[in-house]
Amino acid sequence: MRQPSSRTADESQAPGKEFGDAKTRILRAAEELFAEHGYSGASLRSIMAEAGVNTAAIHYHFGGKEDLLRTIFQMRVAPMNTDRHKRFDLIERQSMGGAPDVSDVLRAFIEPAIRRSREPDGQAFNRISALCSVDPSPSVRQVVFDSYDGVSRRFTALLRKACAHLTDDEFYWRQHCIYGSMMYVRTDNGRVSYLLGARTSGNSAMALEQLLIFLTFGMKAPGSEAEFRS
Repeated sequence: MRQPSSRTADESQAPGKEFGDAKTRILRAAEELFAEHGYSGASLRSIMAEAGVNTAAIHYHFGGKEDLLRTIFQMRVAPMNTDRHKRFDLIERQSMGGAPDVSDVLRAFIEPAIRRSREPDGQAFNRISALCSVDPSPSVRQVVFDSYDGVSRRFTALLRKACAHLTDDEFYWRQHCIYGSMMYVRTDNGRVSYLLGARTSGNSAMALEQLLIFLTFGMKAPGSEAEFRS
């Protein structure tokens, strides 16, 4: 079990650089504890103890626990979404108003997420994102939705354009499969390694390519109602 930080709460009230450092300590502590215990299981008191600050420091920098969570999402998601938007811009220019390639759209959305999930701090945030996306609190889930909303809507629109062969219901359920596959590959609870052995565990390049192959063929496959529409 993690031992509380040896720093004292008075450190957070020191002027200048020391007080500024408190913000970084709070973010680091909150990210670790949210990943370990979930949003509801990590109290402000435990975050304060880990960061070596008092309540005033948290309210000064973030306002409250939910605002702290939102800041973590903004910090981790913004660079990934910027990358995605740039890739979507290129796809739109290349398709010139026509249907984009399914594989290109999937790669533009998925690759930045998989690559960042394998960075040093990526696994902790992946766990936070997964836990918060199924949190019983609607306001916590909304933090997740808001963080990804703009880029996800753009992804959905481009992918729908690339999959005109699917009915709305077929596209709806295949979109479920995309997000479910991404979530598992990003967080990896170890179930597949337990069943088959850790053959290529941690190989993000292999994980990305196999995921893209699987999802590309899945999205390109004829719909279940195709025979009735022919």
